[in-house]
Amino acid sequence: MADYLPLLTVIVAFALASLVGMQYARKRKLHQLEWLLALALLGVAAVLAFLGNPDVLGWNPPLYRLYLPLTAVPVGLIGLGVLQLFRDRPKLARYFGAYWVATAILVIAVAALAPVSNPAEFAQGPIVGYRAMPVFGAVAWLQTVAGAIAFIGGGVYTTWKDRTRRYGLLFALGGILFTVAGFSSRLGAPSAFFVITAIASFVTFLGFVRSVEHVAPAPSPAKA
Repeated sequence: MADYLPLLTVIVAFALASLVGMQYARKRKLHQLEWLLALALLGVAAVLAFLGNPDVLGWNPPLYRLYLPLTAVPVGLIGLGVLQLFRDRPKLARYFGAYWVATAILVIAVAALAPVSNPAEFAQGPIVGYRAMPVFGAVAWLQTVAGAIAFIGGGVYTTWKDRTRRYGLLFALGGILFTVAGFSSRLGAPSAFFVITAIASFVTFLGFVRSVEHVAPAPSPAKA
């Protein structure tokens, strides 16, 4: 029987991506574009996971290679967007942006070129995780862990810096939930990945909405 839980993430991710897209159309902020892309990529990943059901299409190496980077890259991208809210520390976002690009290229290259060493794991359907290509897990953390640190740390710092910016706590909670989702298989609940990811996406979206109300334009240089 097919596992339909990925469709929950599909619905939530694409619905929220459309709402962030409307925000971006009005505000044209780079961090909004990054969040839009991240949510859309999470939605695509969930679509591929659903197709990985043996009763639907079933995993095959090309489909699996396409799926893997989409489980890691969006987390780092959301973290980058959070850091770009730090108007007092612009270099931090630039440095992390360079790191994100470099590690995203590495993650994509490993997914494309590394051998699928355990194809028998494909029978598990959407909950296969990295088990069919363990080497991918050795590099995926460069995106997921770094993104979670930026996500959680950035959210906490935002609220600590300005107590009125409570949306930072929503970012931190979203980052924690994404982290828990990533460890769900190790915690003995692999099917929970898609449910927790959907909840994390929604909580993060609430942070997106609240941040729009607080992000002020960068101060203009003082006139001589």
